[in-house]
Amino acid sequence: MKKLILTLAVCLSVLGAFAQDAVQLKNDGNAALKAKDYKTAIVHLENYLRTPEASEDIKTVYNVGFAAYKVKDYAKSVIYFDKAIAAKYKLSSSYLRKATSLKKQKKYDEMVATLKAGIAAVPAKNAKLSKTLAKHYLIEGQKAQKSSKFAKAEAAYKKAIEVKSSMKTDAIVSLGSLYFGKGATIQSAANPLANTEKAKFAAEIAKAKSYYKKAVAQYQKAKTLAPAREDVDSLLKEVKAVL
Repeated sequence: MKKLILTLAVCLSVLGAFAQDAVQLKNDGNAALKAKDYKTAIVHLENYLRTPEASEDIKTVYNVGFAAYKVKDYAKSVIYFDKAIAAKYKLSSSYLRKATSLKKQKKYDEMVATLKAGIAAVPAKNAKLSKTLAKHYLIEGQKAQKSSKFAKAEAAYKKAIEVKSSMKTDAIVSLGSLYFGKGATIQSAANPLANTEKAKFAAEIAKAKSYYKKAVAQYQKAKTLAPAREDVDSLLKEVKAVL
């Protein structure tokens, strides 16, 4: 009986020591996190997460993801934010930080999928997720437009417009400017034909005008959404003058 009591006492003593170690690891990790010593924070907090006491500590899981992002260990950051998402912890922030980590790794398709999943998961609190997704499409459109890839730019701008975000007006203006530019390019190429190939010239000018009209339609949409934007007024005047 005495041996049994002694054994239990030893076990409890060991468990108590382990518990104290876990608390110390967490405290040291949180102190390093607060001091913005993210590398040290990761070491302590990951060791803490390996203890039984940390089995349900999802806040610390999130914090490790955050610290990993800060030291540019984006692959590790994704792993921990995935765990936070699975536990439904700070969903909007977890999805956004995971998406940003994927972007840093140039995993754009996964980033887009993550943003879309986040928007669906937190319909009442997804403004930042929506803006990030729309901005991604907008930048893709601008890159394509700069490279004279009209169809790709048009598709990207339309995707940006479809996202309910604060970037919607910018996306509409960008699509309008794409159409305006397309019309101007067609007209410029047609001008030398004015006196030599009148039928072809007329056909090309009609095509250019169709793009100008598309531009007007987009600028008018932008004007409805943002009446105070003076740049939209200027663009409307410019394209109408050409028409």
